[in-house]
Amino acid sequence: MPPSNNMGALITAPEENRVLIDWLAWSLKVVCPHEAIKLSGLDCLDFSASGIGGMGYKSSLRSGNIVVYYDGNDGMGCHISMTGQGCRQYEAFKNHSNCWFQLLHKLDENKVSFTRIDLAIDNVDGSLQLDKLENAIRSKQIRTRFKKGMLNEGLNLTDSTDELGKTIYIGQPTSRLKIRFYDKAAQLSIKSHWVRCELQCMAERAKEAIKHIIKTDNVGLIAVSALNQYFSVINLDDSNKSRCTLQDWWSTWLSTSEKLRLTTSQALRLVDETIQHIKKQYSTSFAMIKKYLGVAEFHGFVHELIETGNDKLTRKHDYIIRSSRLLIELPF
Repeated sequence: MPPSNNMGALITAPEENRVLIDWLAWSLKVVCPHEAIKLSGLDCLDFSASGIGGMGYKSSLRSGNIVVYYDGNDGMGCHISMTGQGCRQYEAFKNHSNCWFQLLHKLDENKVSFTRIDLAIDNVDGSLQLDKLENAIRSKQIRTRFKKGMLNEGLNLTDSTDELGKTIYIGQPTSRLKIRFYDKAAQLSIKSHWVRCELQCMAERAKEAIKHIIKTDNVGLIAVSALNQYFSVINLDDSNKSRCTLQDWWSTWLSTSEKLRLTTSQALRLVDETIQHIKKQYSTSFAMIKKYLGVAEFHGFVHELIETGNDKLTRKHDYIIRSSRLLIELPF
């Protein structure tokens, strides 16, 4: 049996800075999805048909948020994707700190084609400040290979004093490496400092990043090195930006981040998983209550239960609902 993964736990800020693998995807030349699962070392998980395809494939098998796409055109083979939640579920199932290195070595030995890896650097010590970053970008105190970025900031239209946070995107949708900075604490209504930097590496950038991860366990240094190649916050102390020094706060954040070792995090149950959990754990109890109360009183009981629950819903629950409906990735 897999270990308990605490998927229903309340999300809180991590106790210290950390770096995570927050998305992983790869393709195999084999056409049988079960063979692809075995070659990928995922045959320890339970997969079932999802009834839909995706990524250019007609069909897929799913184990939580780990999806195997198959039945594509000739030569497409199979494609396996772990979203951020899929990564957390994989960690929970394996339940040991070395699980990522074992998986990446296994995939590399079987010569899969890596197509995406996201590295997330979580900062909780305050050395990464979004306001300072935004000011540096607006005043062009940056050195970057990118030509464009985007700022997305939430607006509160009620009397609530909750901070809605902001997201700073560096790079374009077609870039093989994209960078995102966002306020996770504000996103989850947590009263603490928790800012995340995500590096999304695609195609050859993903292959290069994973090649270095396999060689060393210093994922923090790999993430910082990749970031430094594409984006830095600088002092305008030289006419040639390539010779400008780094701003102190940015340098401090980089120096703390490059020392981080790869860690794991808890998974969060989505709506479909909550439904399955209730069916499995409480279906007998609900049937007993209905039999005891009768149909009319049972409907009243369920209505009261829902009304009580409605009063306890938060922004986090609303986001889980939207994400579950749209099948998009949760940012935590």
